[in-house]
Amino acid sequence: MRTNQFMPNEIGGLGIFDLLAKGLSFDTHEPAHRQFADDAAVDPPLPRLTWLDRLDQWFASQRQSDIEAYLAKSQDVFELEARIRGLERDPRGYM
Repeated sequence: MRTNQFMPNEIGGLGIFDLLAKGLSFDTHEPAHRQFADDAAVDPPLPRLTWLDRLDQWFASQRQSDIEAYLAKSQDVFELEARIRGLERDPRGYM
C-alpha cells in the first residue's frame, strides 16, 4: 500500500489551502495605504480627473447654484417648502 505525500504549500495541488489561510487572516481594519499610515501629514495622491469628469463637476455646480437661486426667490417658508416639494417631484421644474 502506497501513501501519497503532499506538501500543503505546494503550488500544484494543495497550495489553495495556503491562499485560503492568507485570505482569512487578512486584517481588514488596516489602512488601505500602509505607507501613508505612519505619516499623518501626507495624504495619498488624488486620482487625476479626465476632462469629462471636470465638465460634469462644472455642470453639477452650475445646476446647484441655479437651484439655490430659485429657492432664494421664495417670499416665505411656505413658498420655500412648496418649491422644495416641486423640485423633489420634478427636478427640472424650476426652469
